[in-house]
Amino acid sequence: MNNLIISLIYLLATFGITIFFFAKYGKSGLYIWICVSVIICNIQTIKISEIFGATISLGNIAYGAIFLSTDILSEKYGKKDAKQATRISFLIMIIFTLAMQVLLKYKPANSDFSQEALNTIFGYIPRITIGSLIAYYISQICDAQIYHMSKKVFHKVWISNNLSTFISQIIDTIIFVTIGFSGIMSSNEVSQLITTMIGFKFIIAILDTPFMILSTKINNKELELNTKKE
Repeated sequence: MNNLIISLIYLLATFGITIFFFAKYGKSGLYIWICVSVIICNIQTIKISEIFGATISLGNIAYGAIFLSTDILSEKYGKKDAKQATRISFLIMIIFTLAMQVLLKYKPANSDFSQEALNTIFGYIPRITIGSLIAYYISQICDAQIYHMSKKVFHKVWISNNLSTFISQIIDTIIFVTIGFSGIMSSNEVSQLITTMIGFKFIIAILDTPFMILSTKINNKELELNTKKE
């Protein structure tokens, strides 16, 4: 199947799951989904692929779901809850990385067939995770802050969603690619990867707009209870 078709199907499914978790489980659902997405995108981002001849690091769609989730949290619950989700998922990334490093320390049995594959994937993850941790934390804090500020200025969900995501994705990509791939790829390849990833993330950010607008129409039981308390 064509990479573009796979990406479109995966994108719709991922954003659809984001809306499902919010509609069904509210804030707690988004917290859980963000933590799951963090693990998914950290594994997927190791794989390099091409779409229309442009080199991209996979994991961008799962990462886009995180930005959509935090923007929903900012819109529905406020900047404090969006930042709390970032802090929780930040800790999850650290715990996941440490757990996988412990796994690799075990001496495999003669019948084991997974050690080499696990080394290939998770042996590289510490570098990816360092880059991801720094880029993720800074960009997510920026995303929540920019969304909060732009909401006050423009009073339009789609503007706040796109503006905060665009700026924070640029910050995230530059930091992550520089730390994760410098020395492994040439400087030209790193620059190309940054450029194509930003372009790809912009497309993802635009495509998440209908889902963001849809989320504003949802009033689950949790929100109704909060409204009554207020």
